Amino acid sequence: MANTLGGINLAQIAQDSLDYLTTEFHIVRAFARDFSSDIEQEGESVTTRVPSAITVQDLSSGYTPTDVTTTAKTITLNKFKGHVRAFTDLEVSKAGDAEWLANQFIEPALEAVRDAFMDDLLALVLNAAFSNNVVITAANFDADDVADLAGDLTTLKCPKRERALLLPPTYYASIQKDAVVQDTSSYGGSDAIKEHGAKRIHGFNVYEYTGIPANGENLAAIAMHPSAMIMAARQVAVPQNAPHVAVENVEDPATGLPLQFRAWYDANAGKHIVSVGVLYGVAVGNGAALKRIKSA
Repeated sequence: MANTLGGINLAQIAQDSLDYLTTEFHIVRAFARDFSSDIEQEGESVTTRVPSAITVQDLSSGYTPTDVTTTAKTITLNKFKGHVRAFTDLEVSKAGDAEWLANQFIEPALEAVRDAFMDDLLALVLNAAFSNNVVITAANFDADDVADLAGDLTTLKCPKRERALLLPPTYYASIQKDAVVQDTSSYGGSDAIKEHGAKRIHGFNVYEYTGIPANGENLAAIAMHPSAMIMAARQVAVPQNAPHVAVENVEDPATGLPLQFRAWYDANAGKHIVSVGVLYGVAVGNGAALKRIKSA
């Protein structure tokens, strides 16, 4: 049949992807403020706002109002990306079950989609938008530096909840090797030794990510509150009057990132085609809520 893949149900393929998404897309949770509900069905952008700092005044002479301002922040849905994979009749015949297809398509496709999203997001981490920075080499990065970063974000009036550290493997390894982090009596856990994964340090959720770009400014790692970056996403429209295209929409429960899987058969080419796509936009949020960690 045109809307099946050698007996493999597309809905099952889409559902099976959720565990992989929950594991591999966890980094997205560091970048909050998903406004997709505001543009769930229509519109090309959504606008939010960043309030200005509030000053305290002397009320002994009366209640005189002071001005407050907000800065508009617009996220445009201008990123429509995904991956398309074709399987020949011979390949599908040899597959035998959904596990083969998942190994050949689902995980590599989701990896590519995640990397594309993160590339667009991290390309915004520039001095022009986030001027706060500190130079720390990977070899010297330790728990004391994390404590200093926590203090810096507090000085910048960033909330303590939901702070995140996004680290490349070299910085992540340094923090896991720190004697304070490895000391189970002081840290209260043995994840640094057992799992190479101490996930909470000085109020930060710690994430390891291999794709942090230097952005031409020696960017190596990031300390941030979620309000620094904003994103919006919408489920891709279901094609109308296309009976030979199977469609399944998936929303990852961990991140809310909506994905759409499609499958169709090209009779002339003798190929079963499967795709995954996502529609989203990213923008700079609160410029004071992120500190860039530079390598030099």
